Amino acid sequence: MAKIAVFLKDGNLAPFVECNMGYIYEKGKDGWSLADTASFSPIPAGTIRETRLGMKGILPLAGEADAICSGEITGIPFAEFDRAGYCIFSVDAVNDQTLDGILEDIEASDEKKRVREEIIKNARPAETEEPGIYVLDLIMLQKECPEISSKKALREFLDTVPFLELRIDCAHIPPWLEREERFELKSQSRDGAVHAVLTKKQC
Repeated sequence: MAKIAVFLKDGNLAPFVECNMGYIYEKGKDGWSLADTASFSPIPAGTIRETRLGMKGILPLAGEADAICSGEITGIPFAEFDRAGYCIFSVDAVNDQTLDGILEDIEASDEKKRVREEIIKNARPAETEEPGIYVLDLIMLQKECPEISSKKALREFLDTVPFLELRIDCAHIPPWLEREERFELKSQSRDGAVHAVLTKKQC
């Protein structure tokens, strides 16, 4: 069951640092309903340490909510909620439409994360309809997942998969690949990209 924690000041939207009330909204078959409320003292306007100590008393009020929202959440409160794993939203109204929108954003973010994980998991050349012929669009892969290096995408494949030909689209030929003595490398530049073809050297 979806839950969202809403932080308010005397029942009205306000910047989180001014808030003194926490409401937990829960979505059931008939829509959203108020499941729980709690009052607390606003975060003291003091040092970073005092702000963090104040947040320690407020964080548990969000409980098992999927997200938290308020009029504005920035700075240390934002960082503390983020560290605790909550999705964070600043909103200008609290109603069914707003809460549904938050859920939709969370679901879209989860789907994007799932797709990313799938891309990373399968970040290696794919075999074409021609047996032994593989392709890898390194430009597109690194655009979607910049953290994936050419070595991560290719090294294991080159060491373990027998192939006749590997076709790679890349921004430039990775220097480590040019130094590979096991393979013959041919390339040409076209349409702002480098199209490389890798084959095993013949003895």
